[in-house]
Amino acid sequence: MKLFYWPKTRAFRALWMLEEMRVPYQLEFVNIRAGAQHDPNFCRVNPMSKLPALEDGSVRVAESGAVLLYLADRYPETALGVPLHDPSRGRFLQWMFFTGSCLEPAMAERVTGAQSNSVSFGWGDLGRVEHAIENALEEGPWLLGDQFTAADILAASTLQIGFIAKLIEPQGVLFDYVERSLAREGYERASAIDRREAGRLALNAHVGLAQPPDEN
Repeated sequence: MKLFYWPKTRAFRALWMLEEMRVPYQLEFVNIRAGAQHDPNFCRVNPMSKLPALEDGSVRVAESGAVLLYLADRYPETALGVPLHDPSRGRFLQWMFFTGSCLEPAMAERVTGAQSNSVSFGWGDLGRVEHAIENALEEGPWLLGDQFTAADILAASTLQIGFIAKLIEPQGVLFDYVERSLAREGYERASAIDRREAGRLALNAHVGLAQPPDEN
């Protein structure tokens, strides 16, 4: 299994997922500073020229939520997803789509200063999004109660960005939720890998072998 990856990008979400699962994989570096994301070979995996993307034998999948959902279903024994006929599957799918369809757009709206339309926009507004997550966390430490899932990886990693960018106040229920998530061993392992690769690539850039890491 191959994860198309570059440090300090959304590919970290998939890296975190893989480290939670402890399944074999390899990193395939896509140097976004050098424009490698536009290479036709990579575009066959993700036509949007974005990270993350995953290749598993003949399977190719891109978009953060889709990658994590594929992995959760591919390895049900890791309990990072919910089985098809489990009554909780509906809520699991809701939260798997929530980050990409609600949380990220609401944050982008806030950071760009775009005019809000909480009636027409599917995400409503950032306040509504925050409130929805807070309500879900009333039933347990994670979005599905006592079970940590791929949906928590998506939500917690994105909320962390919201805190750093000062879009969301790092306090209360959401702050505690992110702190719990970031204390997990899977997150710590993934962070160590991300730091290691960022440092290695920065060193290579210093000697003219590569470009430094950047966001995608």
